[in-house]
Amino acid sequence: MAKKQHQALVVTPSGDRAIGDVVHDLKAAGFQVGQVMETIGIVTGSAPSANLAKLRKVRGVKDVSPDHAVDIGPPGAPVS
Repeated sequence: MAKKQHQALVVTPSGDRAIGDVVHDLKAAGFQVGQVMETIGIVTGSAPSANLAKLRKVRGVKDVSPDHAVDIGPPGAPVS
């Protein structure tokens, strides 16, 4: 059986529930947690693309979006 392809995701909690409770329910819905950034209210991780609808239905989740790499360049590089 082929392993399901995981997609890197950013989850934004709504603030209606404790972030730890939301993370617990996300894990139960198939989300593999990478980082919980409680101060800024963001959770990163990954899940199979087929689980996106299930993750969005978790109580206390405001948004589930694809994660994108950011490259700010080396120090002293000209601004483009």
